[in-house]
Amino acid sequence: MTMEPTPDSAENKPESEHKQTPGEQEQSNLAAATDRAADAGPPDTEPETPAAPGEKPDAAASVEKPGADVPDTVSTSPDVLPQKRPSPKPPTAAEIAASIVDDGDDAALEQDVEAAMAGVTEADLAGAVTKMPTFDEPAKDSIVQGRIANIGSQDALVDFGAKSLGSMPLAEFGKDETYAVGDSIEVMILGEDPRSGLLSVSRRKARQAKVLDAMKVGLLVDGRVVGMNKGGLEVLVEGLRGFIPASQVDLRFVKDISSLIGENIRAEVTRFELDDDTPNIVLSRRKWLLREEAERKKKLFEELEVGQTRRGKVRSTADYGAFVDIGGVDGLLHIRDMSWGRVNKAEDVVKIGDEIDVMIIKVNHEHKKVSLSLKQTVANPWEKAAEKYTAGTRLQGRVVRLAPFGAFVELEPGVDGLLPISEMSWTRHVRNPSELVKEGDVVEVAVISFDDEKRRISLSLKALAEDPWTMAAAKFEIGSKIKGKVVRTTDFGAFVELGDGIDGLVHISEISNERIRSVTDKVKPGEEVEVRILSVDAEAKRVSLSMRQPAAEPTREELAKIETDRAAAEKKRKDRPTRGGISFGWDEGLGSLDPSKFAP
Repeated sequence: MTMEPTPDSAENKPESEHKQTPGEQEQSNLAAATDRAADAGPPDTEPETPAAPGEKPDAAASVEKPGADVPDTVSTSPDVLPQKRPSPKPPTAAEIAASIVDDGDDAALEQDVEAAMAGVTEADLAGAVTKMPTFDEPAKDSIVQGRIANIGSQDALVDFGAKSLGSMPLAEFGKDETYAVGDSIEVMILGEDPRSGLLSVSRRKARQAKVLDAMKVGLLVDGRVVGMNKGGLEVLVEGLRGFIPASQVDLRFVKDISSLIGENIRAEVTRFELDDDTPNIVLSRRKWLLREEAERKKKLFEELEVGQTRRGKVRSTADYGAFVDIGGVDGLLHIRDMSWGRVNKAEDVVKIGDEIDVMIIKVNHEHKKVSLSLKQTVANPWEKAAEKYTAGTRLQGRVVRLAPFGAFVELEPGVDGLLPISEMSWTRHVRNPSELVKEGDVVEVAVISFDDEKRRISLSLKALAEDPWTMAAAKFEIGSKIKGKVVRTTDFGAFVELGDGIDGLVHISEISNERIRSVTDKVKPGEEVEVRILSVDAEAKRVSLSMRQPAAEPTREELAKIETDRAAAEKKRKDRPTRGGISFGWDEGLGSLDPSKFAP
C-alpha cells in the first residue's frame, strides 16, 4: 500500500524531541547500550569461515545498513569472482518504525554512551536485559488504543508503540468523527496484512463492539433510518441493524412513516438478544419522545403562572372545547372561554392546526392540568357597552338563540340582548318567538332598557313603529263594512286580518244568520270575507266583527205597532196593585215622594 512520509522520517526530526536532563540522558544511554548488548549475542557464537588454501585472507568489510539485520559482505579479492547477492527483503513494520530516528552525531553519541557506561559491569548489563519489558503484537479481535501517525488520501496509519503499526481505510471513521495526526484512537485488531506487514485495524468494529458491550434494555441510542418494511422502520446503530415497530415510531399514529427515512433519530432499546453473534435489537422512538415530553412538561410547569399569555397550537377539538399545545403541555380551552359571546361549537372559533395566543387562567400542579382562555386576551366588550347601548338606540343584531319567553339577539361578540315575546308585535298575540323570528335572522331592534350591574339589555321590535291601536277607533267606524282575509279559526270563531297588523274576531254566533255547528262549516283560513264592525276597544286591543246580514228597516206601520205595544205594556204594569213598598213613577223621579206621608 502507498504510504505518505511520516513526521518521524530521517529528513524531519520528531516534534516530540526535546532537550533531556542528565538523569533522563543517562537512562536513555543505558537502555541503548542494553539493546546493543542484546543484539550482539554471546561472543564467538558464530566462528568465522577460514580462507581457502592459497588464498589471502578476505579483506571484506561489513557495512551495517539501517534497518537491516544481516550485513552485506562484498569480496575484494581479484582471484575470486564476487558471489551473487540475494534480493533484499521488504522492510517489516518494526523496521519501518525503527528507521524513524534521528541519526545525530555518532561521535557525540559514542562519548555519551561511554560516559553513561562508566562503572557498569557485564553482570549489570545481563541483569538489565532480563528486566527489559517485552512487547507482544496486539491480539486479533482485541480493542486497543493507538495514535494516528499519518492520514493519507485513502488510508490512515495507526501507531501502537513497540514498533507496531496498523492501517485502516478512511471510511472506517464515523461521520461524526474528526481526527488529526497525533490524536488517540481506539480500534479493533482484525489481523496482519501479509503484503505490507502492517496490522489491519477497524474503527467501525471497535465502535460496534463498545455499543454491544453497553447494549441493554432501556439504553438510549442514536441511529439513522435506512429503510421501511411492513411492520416498521429499519435503523442502523453504529452499523448494527435495529427495528422500530410502526406503533413505536411517534407519540401518535403516523400515517406515512416513510417520511423518517434518511433521518437521524434517537430511540430506546426495548429488546436485545445476541444469537450466533447476530444481534436482535428492537427500538422505540415513542418511549424516548415520552421521556422528552415528560422533561419538557416538568420544566414548563415550573415556569407556568396564572395570567401569562403564551402562543399555542390547536391539537384537537371536542364538544366542550379544544386542546392547545403551549410548548410541551396540552391545556384545555373550554368553549365558554373561547369568546365573550355565545359559542355553539368549538370549530366556529378555532380549527386544528391554528396558532393562537391564550392566557393561563388555572394551573393544577398536582394533576398536571392547565386551563386556558382565549377571550381574556381581548378587552371585555361590556366595559364600554353602557356608552354604546343607551335607551332608544336603534341597531341591528343577529338572533342567536330562541327561548319560550323570547329571543336573544347578539349586538356584538360578547354582548347579547333579550327580545321578549311581549315586545315583538303590537297587534299579534305571539305564543312562541319562532312565529316571527328564527336563529340566524338579522333583525332591527331598539334598546328599551340597559342594566349595567346585571349586564342585561332589553330590546323591542314594537318600539320601531307607532302603536296602530291609537288610530283604530277612528279608522274602523262602527257599522262600517270591510274586507279581510281569515288568518286562523278557533272553536269560538274566526280571526280576520283588517290591516296595519290588526285582527278582528268574528264570533261563531256572528258568522251566519243560521245556526252552525262548526266555524269551518262557513269559513276557512285564507278565504277573503266581508265583515261588519260591531265594536272597537283600543285599550283591550279588540275588534268585534260580524258576517250576519243585518235586519231590514221597519216600516211606519211596524214602528207604530211597536210603540202601541210598548204603551199597553206600560199601562198594564201601572194598574197592577202593589204589595207594600213605595209606588212612584220613573218619569217623576224620587223627587215626587212626600216625606210627610211616612211620618209616624
